[in-house]
This record gives sequence, structure tokens and C-alpha cells, in this order.
Amino acid sequence: MSKSPAERRQSPRASKVQAQVECRAPAAQIHDLSLSGVYLLFPDPPPSGEELALRLSLRSGESIDARGVVRRLELGRGAAVEFTSLSPAARELLAQFLSLQFSEKQPKG
Repeated sequence: MSKSPAERRQSPRASKVQAQVECRAPAAQIHDLSLSGVYLLFPDPPPSGEELALRLSLRSGESIDARGVVRRLELGRGAAVEFTSLSPAARELLAQFLSLQFSEKQPKG
């Protein structure tokens, strides 16, 4: 039996992140983000297997440059992109950003 996408994930995903993305599709938006990749919303996603150059602009004003490959797409909705190239400094910055996203989503109690 095959695993669901959630069961196959290697890293927890943050949704509703406060970041922007630049890639070949000017209207792309981030749906969710993790250390291993990003799900991008755009009406005309690139085909599965296509490589993308990405720039993630964080709310702190910092940017992360990455390369990724489209692993799964949903026509008319978006595409799951796995990071294939992310420098150690960029990975650390992304980890810090995600840690902040997860801590902000915790209920105050």
C-alpha cells in the first residue's frame, strides 16, 4: 500500500507563511513551505520534472535562493517543488524562519 503525501513528508510544513516567491511564474504564491520544498499556487504550473530557480523573500527582508524540481502538480492549482540546491546558510535561515512560523502558530496558554 502506498503512503499518503502527508506520510511521505520528510519535514513538517508551515502554511500561511509570510513570505513571497519569485520564479518563472510571476503570479506564484506559497501555499506551504518546509526544509525539503514548497507547494506553489499558480494557475498554469510547470510540468512535473521541470527545474525551477526560486527566490523566497522572507518578512525579515532576507532572501533565500534555491533550485528545485517539480515533483507533483495539480493542473489549475499548483505544484509541489522539492529543493535540490540550497546552501548551508540558506538552509539555516529557512530553518530559523520555519521555527518562528511554528512557534507563532502554537496556542497561547
